[in-house]
Amino acid sequence: MPSTATSSAHKPVTGVHKLVHRTKKMRFPRRARRFLQMQEDTGYSEGQFMAPTPSIPWKSIALAVVLLILGIAGLTIGSLLKVGIIVSPEWLDKGTPLLILGALCFIPGSYHVGLAYYAYKDYEGYSFSHIPDLDD
Repeated sequence: MPSTATSSAHKPVTGVHKLVHRTKKMRFPRRARRFLQMQEDTGYSEGQFMAPTPSIPWKSIALAVVLLILGIAGLTIGSLLKVGIIVSPEWLDKGTPLLILGALCFIPGSYHVGLAYYAYKDYEGYSFSHIPDLDD
């Protein structure tokens, strides 16, 4: 007794199914595969992926050292005024501003001097390229 149900393999592909079937075939045509297999030169060279050695930003390091020295001096004098070791009447009201300005100079100065030191000693993850250059 013949089966009344037709199998899906014998049905012609029509409508949306035809469009989906067609796009699946055209995704990567045979010619493109052959072209990629024949192509040996990828257009890249070894030098493209190597980072150039950064130059040492001497001006930025000098500025960082100056900020560090000013920050240490400001923090020292400001704390001596606040504690009461320096009791000169002209200086008594300048303790808090010197502490604030000393901290504002000390923090970036110590960070960049430390960064330059670690880059100079070739610690992993530190480079002179992390220090902003003032020559730009």
